[in-house]
Amino acid sequence: MKFAPFALAATLALASAGFAHGQQAMTLDDLDADRAGADQIKIEFEYGGSACETVGAAQIGENIDGVLAVTFPTTSTAEVCTQQIKEIEVEQLVAADASVTAVSVTLLAPDGSVLATGTDRVDED
Repeated sequence: MKFAPFALAATLALASAGFAHGQQAMTLDDLDADRAGADQIKIEFEYGGSACETVGAAQIGENIDGVLAVTFPTTSTAEVCTQQIKEIEVEQLVAADASVTAVSVTLLAPDGSVLATGTDRVDED
């Protein structure tokens, strides 16, 4: 009988660890930031998303010590959609002066939660 409480505690611990793991944001695939002029950076990345969502215009945040925060919101394009995941490619130009040496990108789900993140140094070539 002493084994049952231990088994229950172990099961609950594993379940909560799995739940916490499931809540972590993905890492953006192939994130790349390239200088596209004196005042612009081209940001490119891919992610596995819904066939019924679209990525909106980049929202520029703070530049902290040369790292520019950039957020990409997504919106649903249909009320009902299949669960099929497709590779979505994003390429956008953002305003960024010469002080920006890296970008910290956040992709938001349609509900506003963080879907994926990534950081990349700006290639000046």
